[in-house]
Amino acid sequence: MTSNKGFSLVETLIAILVVVLSGVGTLKLYSHLEVEKANALMFVEAKQIAESQLALLQTLNTTGSDCEGKTVENIQSCQLTLNEGSLYSLSVTPTKTLQHTPASGVAATYAKIMDVKVSWSDRNGTAQSLSLPISVSKFTNLLD
Repeated sequence: MTSNKGFSLVETLIAILVVVLSGVGTLKLYSHLEVEKANALMFVEAKQIAESQLALLQTLNTTGSDCEGKTVENIQSCQLTLNEGSLYSLSVTPTKTLQHTPASGVAATYAKIMDVKVSWSDRNGTAQSLSLPISVSKFTNLLD
């Protein structure tokens, strides 16, 4: 005759194993979500840096800007200064120069198309980058 007064040792051990396995899986999922959240925040910050650089480049021919005195020929040297020890690096690379050659035969640059690139390493140590294109013309924000 069998007694129905409680759980056997095998049933108890199986129940404990199921609870432990589900707890480990939940902790692993939580840890993965935290890393992904941190990587997403890094991407958002990189996007803000790139957009700030785009806004700075668009101040060509504007009085009082950090790019005052720059021309379309050397505008890529007008860059944001990132904090020392920043996780991010910023570069501005010209991809195309638009020139006009009048009848006099001397070519003049009137616009540039550039890439603003922000690079960083995410929490997994993987290199990441964000690149935004911009075009700047010497006819933008004319002072006269």
